[in-house]
Amino acid sequence: MTRNLAPVVVFAYNRPVHLQRTLDALAACRLADACEVHAFADGPRTEAAAPAVADVRAVLAHEATRGRFAGFHVDAADANRGLANSIIRGVGSVIERRGRAIVLEDDLPVAPDFLAFMNDCLDFYADDPAVGAVTGFCPLQAMPVGFEGDVFLAMRNSSHGWATWGRVWNGVDWSAAGMERLERDRSLRRAFNREGNDRYDRLRRQLAGRIDSWSIRFGLSLFLRGLGTVYPAVNRVGNIGYDGSGVHCGVGTPKNERVAESPYALRRVTLDPAIQQAFHRTYSGALRGRLLREALAAWPALAARLGR
Repeated sequence: MTRNLAPVVVFAYNRPVHLQRTLDALAACRLADACEVHAFADGPRTEAAAPAVADVRAVLAHEATRGRFAGFHVDAADANRGLANSIIRGVGSVIERRGRAIVLEDDLPVAPDFLAFMNDCLDFYADDPAVGAVTGFCPLQAMPVGFEGDVFLAMRNSSHGWATWGRVWNGVDWSAAGMERLERDRSLRRAFNREGNDRYDRLRRQLAGRIDSWSIRFGLSLFLRGLGTVYPAVNRVGNIGYDGSGVHCGVGTPKNERVAESPYALRRVTLDPAIQQAFHRTYSGALRGRLLREALAAWPALAARLGR
């Protein structure tokens, strides 16, 4: 019997070179020739962006003729939808038809076993009531001492090469109305920030219109429903977007640059406090910013007084 592999959804905007590297890595994966790919290309935000946007569409049009995947479908927007709206719309449309999806952006080259790992996880955790998403990305440079296993659970979602099911996606409240619960409950805010104290701050900035993030709203929905994300102990997703070329990603260094394939065994997962602490250290940043975000999470009214 032929295996029902999850479709891969790829989002692109104005970086043809990054996109080509990502597609080449994806095509080099095992199972690539049996996977359908749905590419969503956003429209230009400005007239100056139009040439690069056109170059991206040329890359996608050429890929559609190469036969490297079971199917390659392109949805090119006439107008600019923005990253968040593009992902919410694109992932939603694919999940509506197929029930699950693997999601990549244009700057995420993957390891050769990425598709195998993601599909195995989607099958294994499909009905697990503790799991709302899976990812091929591991942000930790090294696992905590004493950790054993090839996968682990975190209550923080990942936007770097991830996947989910219709049972989860269809229940997301994109208005993030659950923010009211966090504002009323300090202990809930602390729990939301347990794997990085940037989370509550990002959510506030999203609702204030200062950032355009689908991920923090998806993460809030998972958290309030008690759903975690399954991560690999070995990172399978690179990031070539910290070069100043992206709209939403500045100049910097990825959390974990080491990308590899590795044998793995899936298992039922539970939260590990040592991993939660490692996530908190990884995502909370430098001391000054960490202390300020902790103060704002402790006293939300302070944010309004500071104009944040």
